[in-house]
Amino acid sequence: MDKESLYRQVFTSFKNLCAIGEQPSSFSKYCSDHGVNPNLMPFILKGEYQNIRTLPGYRFRRDIHSVGARYMEIYENFRNLCAQGRQPGTFSDYCAGFGVNRDQMHSYLRRNHLKVAGLPGYEGPAGVGLPHCRDISFEEIIFEESGFLPAGDGKVITVNVDGHVAVSFPADTDVAIIARFVRKMGKEAGHVGS
Repeated sequence: MDKESLYRQVFTSFKNLCAIGEQPSSFSKYCSDHGVNPNLMPFILKGEYQNIRTLPGYRFRRDIHSVGARYMEIYENFRNLCAQGRQPGTFSDYCAGFGVNRDQMHSYLRRNHLKVAGLPGYEGPAGVGLPHCRDISFEEIIFEESGFLPAGDGKVITVNVDGHVAVSFPADTDVAIIARFVRKMGKEAGHVGS
């Protein structure tokens, strides 16, 4: 069998396997298993060759030993453990157990638009993942800043500062006092409503 017919036979068999949904592996691995160089396929077959990704039934497959597949497996295992309520410590420590450092995994997560913080059952290390806010008591603001008791009719002005702190002021509170509170927090008010 000459070189051209060997390449044609390998390409045709791979194409047929994809069409019936039985793609055995990646195209490169399939060619290597049959003694054919996948990089030479377009040059030897010329007009008969078509882009592998356009073959009916073709699925892009990563080699099981590739770095991306390894990172995906680590992430999926960690996600499943969290969902079962068996989180094995921090994600960085879990990855380090497989020889993957923080920067490598961070790049993989960013490329694939994945996050660890939002996983079901995930609890970050102490202080991580908690909203950055301060509890400020109602009395501390009203009595120290304005010196009067809250109005009794229930009408209030609620100030949300940067989406983390919500403080209610009586409706008859001077606007200057509310503005001074916002400045004191060092942030802008995201929403002021009554």
